[in-house]
Amino acid sequence: MGQEQWKQDVVRYIDNTRFAVLAYVRNDNAPLLRTMGSFVPSGLDLYFSTRKDAGKVKEIGDNGRISFLFEHDNQELNQWQSVLLVGAAVKVDSGDEFTKAVDLLSNRNPRFKERVEKGELAHTQIFKLKSEEVEYLDYGKGFGHVEKIVLQKDESL
Repeated sequence: MGQEQWKQDVVRYIDNTRFAVLAYVRNDNAPLLRTMGSFVPSGLDLYFSTRKDAGKVKEIGDNGRISFLFEHDNQELNQWQSVLLVGAAVKVDSGDEFTKAVDLLSNRNPRFKERVEKGELAHTQIFKLKSEEVEYLDYGKGFGHVEKIVLQKDESL
């Protein structure tokens, strides 16, 4: 499988995931996991949103290394698939990238779009996960089969 097809498969898998798990480290070094529903891929990067008053906003701001795990429900073990993105999360607060993120999130998530239409965007923090590592686990290609790509800081697929 070529790299472009692999990328398309990864993005399609993320797009077809309803909820994902965000992992980050709290300021006391405790690892935390949070279920997230407001996210959208942009290539192999990811925009996601949360309430500005959520504790994770400050903690991700202090330590921006995060990961996102995408897994579909009700999979059979011999066909199990998941995607893991690892990288740096940065706040997206203004400009063209903010507009792009709002549009992408609105198109994917009706609840996010509703909040935008109600003027509640001021209470929402948008982040961009700039993926540095992408793992695509696919047991359909053999038990434990994982395809991993490590991106350079300035590289995008």
